[in-house]
Amino acid sequence: MSGVNSWRILLDGEERAERQMALDEALALRAEPTVRFFTWKPAGVSLGWKQPRPAWLDPVRWSAAGLALCERPTGGGIAVHGTDLSVSVVVPREEGVSLSSLMGAVCQSAVQLCRRFGAEAHAVVDVEANQRVVYCLAEPSSYAVMIGSRKVAGFALRRFPRSWLIQGSVLIRPLSRLLVQALPAEAQAAFDSRAVALSEATARPVTERVVASAWAERWIDWWQGEMITRNHSDEM
Repeated sequence: MSGVNSWRILLDGEERAERQMALDEALALRAEPTVRFFTWKPAGVSLGWKQPRPAWLDPVRWSAAGLALCERPTGGGIAVHGTDLSVSVVVPREEGVSLSSLMGAVCQSAVQLCRRFGAEAHAVVDVEANQRVVYCLAEPSSYAVMIGSRKVAGFALRRFPRSWLIQGSVLIRPLSRLLVQALPAEAQAAFDSRAVALSEATARPVTERVVASAWAERWIDWWQGEMITRNHSDEM
């Protein structure tokens, strides 16, 4: 996979949740090496693939509050959107390439991104879990990026006929007030204590657009460097 050198890099803008997820599924079916950076409008949440919808997340009430609700085509828990930068990575399926290498490369790319903006981050690739994660950024999980003891990014994947689709989200700014008001108290407390926005960790203003441009600019270098390192380690 270190030989993937024909990446299609897409810097997309704000779109409604359903449209963003439909685009990711279409790219996964196309099965060409692609990385896409995008944001959400309006703010809202996405459920992991086949994740049960909690009782508090009533679609009618949610929509009336002006918030988005959708299901992602990948796993994981409830992800919060509107002040995050989302990324989707499509990698053609090839023999001899481990999922841990793919996910490790994506997580490490996000680590490098955080460091570029002055936050000392580290990746957590494998966490033993006895049950499904409910809130992506507020619970320990595999394929996460941490700043200190708090999570700034999470990733999940799904196998498609000819590709792997990896989706992730990096929290750039604190949750929008509208979203915070709509979340149950226990979720608010969990996000406050266990998640961190990149702008909070760096103590300087950063925007989704600026972060997306920086990630897109270095994506190939970071990906290739990490995959070469991992392949070399596997051969030793």
